Amino acid sequence: MKNRLTWIVRGTVAASIVAYATFGDPLLDALDAVQGFEQSVASETILSDEPTSDDRTEAQNAGAVWKSRLVQQGGRFGKELQDDGGRSHQRSHHKTLLAFRDSVGDKWKSTVQILDRNRQVALGAIVSGDGWIVSKSSEIPDRKIEVRLFDNSKAEGTVKSRRADLDIALIKIERSNLTSIQWDTTTVARVGSWLATTDIRSLPVTIGVVSVVNRNIRRERAVLGVELGIPRSEKGALVEKVTLGSGADRAGLQAGDVITTIDGDQLNSQPDVMARLKGLMAGQRVDVGIVRDGKKSLITAQMMDLNYALLVDPTEMEVNGEISSRSTGFQNVLQHDSVIAPHQCGGPVVDVYGNAVGLNIARAGRVCSYAIPANIASAAITEMIASAGGTKSSFEDNVAQSPTKSASSKTSVELPTSIPNGIQVEALKPEVIVPNTLNRP
Repeated sequence: MKNRLTWIVRGTVAASIVAYATFGDPLLDALDAVQGFEQSVASETILSDEPTSDDRTEAQNAGAVWKSRLVQQGGRFGKELQDDGGRSHQRSHHKTLLAFRDSVGDKWKSTVQILDRNRQVALGAIVSGDGWIVSKSSEIPDRKIEVRLFDNSKAEGTVKSRRADLDIALIKIERSNLTSIQWDTTTVARVGSWLATTDIRSLPVTIGVVSVVNRNIRRERAVLGVELGIPRSEKGALVEKVTLGSGADRAGLQAGDVITTIDGDQLNSQPDVMARLKGLMAGQRVDVGIVRDGKKSLITAQMMDLNYALLVDPTEMEVNGEISSRSTGFQNVLQHDSVIAPHQCGGPVVDVYGNAVGLNIARAGRVCSYAIPANIASAAITEMIASAGGTKSSFEDNVAQSPTKSASSKTSVELPTSIPNGIQVEALKPEVIVPNTLNRP
């Protein structure tokens, strides 16, 4: 009985994942499936042999525990799944992630957390055993940071180099004999193939499937996320509205504030403020001087490249949740539907064979994440280490050496044979083109 129950529960999880990749969310499907499973057990309709009272109790308890965990585990992604009493909006259930632990292999030992003032701002990948690490540049401030390794030890990190085109930062910590990631520069992650985002534990952060062939992402115009008007008395620009989830919102700007300076430069009018903001890049941090209730203060905010839909409809951000400050302007990225938060970008993404096929670089939507392919990341990292004064052994550590497993090899993810091993994407939400006339900083 226990084996049969285990297969059904695991099969339900797998079926939910496939349903999500094709139609919608896996956990909503999974919750419904578990409820149906419990009802079937109670009516003695799904088992070929006569169930005992102990069997029914085991099945019902298992379903109750699973549902409880689904509901209790919260995330940081808005309110898209908060209905009927607060169903969880976390998409990667523990039992689902367990199925991908063997795929991750020891890549989690090459993954780190980047901490700023004891708060995780990104993940990172160890690219050389002598302490070189890469991560998402726009999430990392220009000051000393901490790096937490898989053994929970911490080391002080310093940013040595940044690549604006790829949004990659190269970090150095004083450690040796670290386990470095080995990029697979030959494997092409095809549409429908499974991917796992690594963490500093043996289970992945989340899983997903490749949703689009590699493509270029057009750069959006960076905005602070405010509508500006003319103040009555003060010089500068009046904040009339703050876009939910924008850099201004995250920094604490409020309607009624008057912006008087940007990075210390006095700005006397609304056009001056708008012109200055338009010259900034997504991910760039700026010191905004404001007057609030007659008192001057300084707020550090980050520019973001928000698309038109998020700017005109604030509920879009509430539904979709946080996106990365820099989420556009990438060339030849790998797009997948793993649900990762901005502070979970910057680390490796692996396929089901354990190949490190890319570096997560941005969360662009509710089920839209981007990764830099391994061949592009590896070449860029080698150049960055060389320019930062790394040793020859550092360069060699970053050279991809992992043998690519044959597609005919047995996958480490064991799913029921009735579950398809690929997903065909029939339609995608079209890109929203920002009108050139949009006049929002």
